[in-house]
Amino acid sequence: MSWLFWAGYAALWVLVVLLAVAMVMMLREHADLVLGSREGRSRLHGPPEGAAAPRLDGDEVRPADGPAPGPRIVLFMAVTCQPCRHRRPQISHFAADHADTVQTLVACSGSADDVREFAVGLGPEVAVLEDSAGDMAASWRVFMTPFAVGVDGEGVVRGKVANPGYDTLMLLARLLTESPGTGPAT
Repeated sequence: MSWLFWAGYAALWVLVVLLAVAMVMMLREHADLVLGSREGRSRLHGPPEGAAAPRLDGDEVRPADGPAPGPRIVLFMAVTCQPCRHRRPQISHFAADHADTVQTLVACSGSADDVREFAVGLGPEVAVLEDSAGDMAASWRVFMTPFAVGVDGEGVVRGKVANPGYDTLMLLARLLTESPGTGPAT
């Protein structure tokens, strides 16, 4: 066998080892998001559960209709995020169905004009905040979109979920309304 064979064979094993390391890192991140940790469902994304939620410092693009109840779900989205665009109808339906118990807020990164255009796909029950530079998302430790954080009436983080849909938002709302700070759901 020639030196070319052995060089190719060695290069193949280097590639296999690199792919194995990358796969372990990816599975570790996925398991961290799905299985969770003592600090919360994800140590890497979002504020820790049980901690006080950071302030919402974004410019309000559109206020929500009606009174703002105590518990709220804060969704982090971006105008350039395609999954975020596809989730807008589900978020709108969720906000309309649960407006009497949970306030739904969307912190959207992008320019003011792009955020206003993005907000058109959300219902009137959803308050939209502009986070043009992503500073609010960074202060909340959110580094992926879409991402939802559930905050109870006392301002404590009670849950969080990546890539939220209607069903996961409903479970998060149930967690917020049944949490010790808010009393049982009515």
